[in-house]
Amino acid sequence: MKIINIKSKAEFNIELFKIGGEERLTCPECSPNRKKSNVKCFSWNHSKGVGYCSHCGETYGVYIERKKEYKRPGWNNNTNLSEKLVKWFENRGISQFTLRQMNITEGKEFMPQVGKEVNTVQFNYFRHGELINVKYRDGAKNFKLSKDAELIVYNYDNCIDAKEIIIVEGEMDCLSMCEAGYYNCVSVPNGATEKTINLEYLDNCIELFIDKKIILATDNDNPGVNLRNELAARLGVENCMRVDFADCKDANEYLIKYGKTVLFECVANAKEFPVEGVFCTDDFEDDIFLLHEHGLNPGMQTGLRTVDELISFEYGRLYTFTGIPGHGKSEIVDQICVSLNERYGLRVGYFSPENYPLSLFVSKLIEKTVGKRFSSQTIGKSELQGYLNYMRANYYFIMPEENFTVESIMSRALHLVRNKGIKILVIDPYNTLEHKKQGSETEHEYVSRFLDVLRNFAKRNQIMIFLVAHPRKIQKIASGLYDVPNMYDISGSSNFYNKTDFGISVYRNFGSGLTELYVQKVKFKHLGKVGNCSLSWNSTNGRYSHFDGSNWIEDNRNYLGATEPKIEINNTIDTTIEDEIPF
Repeated sequence: MKIINIKSKAEFNIELFKIGGEERLTCPECSPNRKKSNVKCFSWNHSKGVGYCSHCGETYGVYIERKKEYKRPGWNNNTNLSEKLVKWFENRGISQFTLRQMNITEGKEFMPQVGKEVNTVQFNYFRHGELINVKYRDGAKNFKLSKDAELIVYNYDNCIDAKEIIIVEGEMDCLSMCEAGYYNCVSVPNGATEKTINLEYLDNCIELFIDKKIILATDNDNPGVNLRNELAARLGVENCMRVDFADCKDANEYLIKYGKTVLFECVANAKEFPVEGVFCTDDFEDDIFLLHEHGLNPGMQTGLRTVDELISFEYGRLYTFTGIPGHGKSEIVDQICVSLNERYGLRVGYFSPENYPLSLFVSKLIEKTVGKRFSSQTIGKSELQGYLNYMRANYYFIMPEENFTVESIMSRALHLVRNKGIKILVIDPYNTLEHKKQGSETEHEYVSRFLDVLRNFAKRNQIMIFLVAHPRKIQKIASGLYDVPNMYDISGSSNFYNKTDFGISVYRNFGSGLTELYVQKVKFKHLGKVGNCSLSWNSTNGRYSHFDGSNWIEDNRNYLGATEPKIEINNTIDTTIEDEIPF
């Protein structure tokens, strides 16, 4: 259970063994630093939900997660649209009846892109009859959402009782679906990009999609396909179908070119996602054309130049890390996770029982994220609260009270994929799992099956899995140092090399004081190459530095800046409105 220090607001996890009355435990705050760390100086009252430590004098209460506060825009009931605007929509295939049904409004609004107040068309985002957000669009194709308003999908209320929901990439596409008779359609609020896909809006209204059939009708381009695949991963491929707009970019272009009847039939003929294990070229034809046009994606990089020259990161892959205990393999994994989170916004799920207590583990992640030592001298309380808010939204921890089998861990990981949108799963280390063999299964056969579970999970849910595994006991060589372990040295099976996509060994050279990274297996040459590099560990913030040929390059930046990053609409992304609106 999570509790909070009433005075300092520090958060802790405690394990309770009773369901009522008074319970004596070690203090989550002071006991780890005491010589008599086993003394049960902490009392927890179950009925009152409060605790007190007789040693440090601190008091605690049940932690109640604080929900983010959003502003609500005012409702501008100006649905009497100008004749020119109505005519423009008609030229795009959208009738005045649909504009009224969907509460499209028109009015003056300050647009930061032009630095003045201009006339805008307004797409109003309602949920349960309450106006939650407004997207403004001016005649120069500039967009903005209401400041500090909650991100949700457009047309939420029309889909509450629907058994099927169509998801499109822009409000004009949603209006086009309404013209074709599909009012059970929502639009994402911020389109798709070539890089990071932010699905905060899905987190804020995930309940709308539970037990529904989902029809994905995103744009027929590279960002649209990426968004479609990400939505399918979050909502469950088995629940989703996909629409093919043939020679058109999106639903609105299809409506203009072929009419509402043909658009209706196009959606009605949506294809299922591939049945697991059975494929034909139709199932990945879009990917083939994208590959033909854009080539192979080199993968995501960490920002450490010498590491990036050896390896990059891609969804659907299993990365196995090994190394002698104490040589820094977990530190390297954490560095990669923090870097990919900072550069690409990837959320991370950890199963890491050795990183206990979690409060200490989170403090190390904060050090790596903000670039400075975790202490009251370097980080103020209000500053820390902002960092904790960021951690809460980006890092999640799997820590079951019992049942550490791979099935138990992966079921919780699936929950984090579907409900929190994690894109990296860390299992650290392999030997903390409870390994249950089937019948007369040998260890070699079990490891093969275990790795198949991880690889299939990564592919099916389009995430990366980082597996940390200890090697068997490594013998010292003539110099008195240990040899560098490889994937075949991992205790249990040679399949740790055979079945992983990428194999990385972490080795601390006590002679030079450097950490050496050995990339020993690369299954896909466009994502890296076999080789090694040296890194220097920064004890102040736990980050690694790379050598640029003449100097060690330290990175002490605060990745979060002064405030928690805000979502911004990229003005270069056109959410399907093609021509200028005649304002």
